[in-house]
Amino acid sequence: MRRSDQRPEVKAPPRWRFPDPARLWLDNGMELMACHREGQHVAAVSLVFDVPLNVEGVDIEGVATITQRCLDEGTRTHPGTAFAERLEDIGAVLGGSAGYAGSELSLEVPADRLGESLALLAEAVREPELAADDVARHRTLRLAEIEQAMANSAHRAAIGFRSAVIGGRYRASRMPGGEARTVAAVTTEDVVAFHGRHYRPDAATLIISGDLTGQEFGQAATAFGDWANPAEGYFSHEVPQGVAPRCLLIDRPGAVQADVRLGSFGIDRGDPRWADLQVATHALGGAFLSRLNKVLREEKGFTYGAHLVNSPMRDGGLIAVQGSFRTEVVPEAVGLARGLLDLSSRPITGPEVAAAVSYTNGVAPLRYSTAQGITDRISALVRDGVNVEFVNANFQALTLVTPESATQSILELLPPDRLTLVVVGDAAALEAPLAADGWPVEVVSAP
Repeated sequence: MRRSDQRPEVKAPPRWRFPDPARLWLDNGMELMACHREGQHVAAVSLVFDVPLNVEGVDIEGVATITQRCLDEGTRTHPGTAFAERLEDIGAVLGGSAGYAGSELSLEVPADRLGESLALLAEAVREPELAADDVARHRTLRLAEIEQAMANSAHRAAIGFRSAVIGGRYRASRMPGGEARTVAAVTTEDVVAFHGRHYRPDAATLIISGDLTGQEFGQAATAFGDWANPAEGYFSHEVPQGVAPRCLLIDRPGAVQADVRLGSFGIDRGDPRWADLQVATHALGGAFLSRLNKVLREEKGFTYGAHLVNSPMRDGGLIAVQGSFRTEVVPEAVGLARGLLDLSSRPITGPEVAAAVSYTNGVAPLRYSTAQGITDRISALVRDGVNVEFVNANFQALTLVTPESATQSILELLPPDRLTLVVVGDAAALEAPLAADGWPVEVVSAP
């Protein structure tokens, strides 16, 4: 048989779509969503509560985090360690977090034990013990986390950048888990009151993904259907605003490298420029050979990696160049980064747009190939008040991005003369060079 010298034709992959979940509302106002994913025998469950952090008292910020972390420490039906032992018996793993837009409990469990796990999840949110010893332990652990975060330059830079670009009157300008002073003030009574007021069915959305049998809504209704909370009150989400640009130098005496954040307050997924910004940030700092990494790492050798990160919130967002640099090169690196963000003379090109769109849409089937990936994505959208249909609409919007629209998004959102700079490093070595480059340096002592 004669072999052909011609290569086989490679056809374009079929269009992929994010799954549309089945939906149901219980009589108590709780919303249920389910996505069947054949072959995914470990179900991924998320219970999202529409409880923004701006409902915390200003003197006890962090109470939402401590409340969420205490939920799996025991229930009235399974007190103390009996609750964790019951989860272990069915192979379930329970976790969660409290973020700016809402709190969440996440659960992974073999699909054939889903009904049992939903009953336990209902126990955790309906009848937690919230014992004083558990509150005290989680308060101590959170205080240790804060101390560790402040000792880590990268974390300190992220915290500093958030506070530098968002007005201080907004909860979003501070750490989601609270700061040392406010966490230390949280009492057991505060935790019990927060749970009693804010963990309610009409503020909850249950998301289930996996190899489902069609019994999931019935199981959820059995676990949660008779749940009621007599507390009243709807709390609106804050809409943070950015502030005037600053240059914040957080002093780490003797540090041989510095962590840098250079950027501004950004946009959320509802902004019409969202797809343009996604493409632009990928081209500038989202790929290994993006402009920032190519210059600052490959050509200059200043860093192991420089990225432009776009982090949306429910309203607004943060956009920042991120990287760690040797102390002596920080002023030059910052200058180069600011120059690379100035697209007025070097706009984004057609090939860069094509590469960004191809990558973003091309990795989606892999990113959402597991039940966990599907549930995590839906949970993030629910927390931020975005319809699930956004995912497919955004795929389409990306294909309409042009070099001109991508360039314009950066010119509008990251103008070189309106950037905030946060540096965590040796102020003695950095203050004068940064000031000489025109930055209005404010030196702050690291805690």
